[in-house]
Amino acid sequence: MSDKTLPADPFHGIFAWVRIGIFWDVDQFKINVQSDAHSAAQNIRKTLSAAGHLGKVEIMAYGVADGHDFKDEAKFTSFPAGADTERHTKMLQDILVWSSKSPNPSNLFLIMGDSTVDFSSDIESLVSSRHYKIHRVKP
Repeated sequence: MSDKTLPADPFHGIFAWVRIGIFWDVDQFKINVQSDAHSAAQNIRKTLSAAGHLGKVEIMAYGVADGHDFKDEAKFTSFPAGADTERHTKMLQDILVWSSKSPNPSNLFLIMGDSTVDFSSDIESLVSSRHYKIHRVKP
């Protein structure tokens, strides 16, 4: 995420204060080889803060357990290599659980490539009925 820039004023108005949920497929959007999982998650938080976000940030990461140690910066769920459908299904389940516990509105970041599971109707529902702001980051 540190190599990506956010658009100008991504957190205008109330969105600067509301909760952010980040759902990150670390198999599709790899951690920079010059970094580690803990530092990468800290860098995400610093980038969001520098862009004007002042609220709570929660990071959920998914992928093959290749020694990723996020420490207390993110919740990591590991999957065997090649388990793309299972990984994306778990991501969608976690998004729905997280959104059920998050106030309206909220910010939701999807850091992933193409999905093996169709997220579109669930994501659109969060936008239309819950007034979520969706940010998609692709590798």
